Amino acid sequence: MLKICFIPCLFVLLAGCFNDQGKQSTTSPPKQSTSNSSTHSPNQTTQNNPPKNPSNNQSNSQQNMKENKNATLIYEIVTLAKVGTVKDCSFPADTTVIDEVIAKWGKPDQEDFVAGNRYFTYSSRGIVFGVNKGEQIFDVRSYSKEIQQITFDEVKGVLGKPDEVRYSGGDTIWVYNVNEKFQLKFVGSKSTVDHISVFYPAGAKNQMAG
Repeated sequence: MLKICFIPCLFVLLAGCFNDQGKQSTTSPPKQSTSNSSTHSPNQTTQNNPPKNPSNNQSNSQQNMKENKNATLIYEIVTLAKVGTVKDCSFPADTTVIDEVIAKWGKPDQEDFVAGNRYFTYSSRGIVFGVNKGEQIFDVRSYSKEIQQITFDEVKGVLGKPDEVRYSGGDTIWVYNVNEKFQLKFVGSKSTVDHISVFYPAGAKNQMAG
């Protein structure tokens, strides 16, 4: 009788052990992956774009600034030409006689005679006045350094084609009729402007000569 009881008990114990092992295997935590998901294989490595040359952007920016500055200057030149004068000069053609200039600026640095008219040069101011026999100013010229930075292409870009093109002594002269009284001339022998002239044609005929 003892043998018969022992065998069933042994089966019960073994069955219990197998059940416990099964429970342990199902409840054990999953293993953590040791691979780093953020790492890239050599074939997946992103290549950096070549750096842009900052000097190119800087030079383009400076060029744009120069063009904008010159365009503003050209508009200013035209505005002053419509009243017969140039920048940094308060003596318009037509309504001014040379004695008024001499009274405020002193004697000119140079005086020349061209085609019966006189030209008074104030070198330090970059200004030249054309004067007829009646002492009337009919031509106001500016040789300022900022004007000499303007190109003819920039003039054309702002004002369009000139009303007239002349040539004199190697110089190209672009003439714009800014109104019924005054002409604006851009003069130069190269791609850049050498000087401008605000010209009063009626005064050049020496109507005040008597």
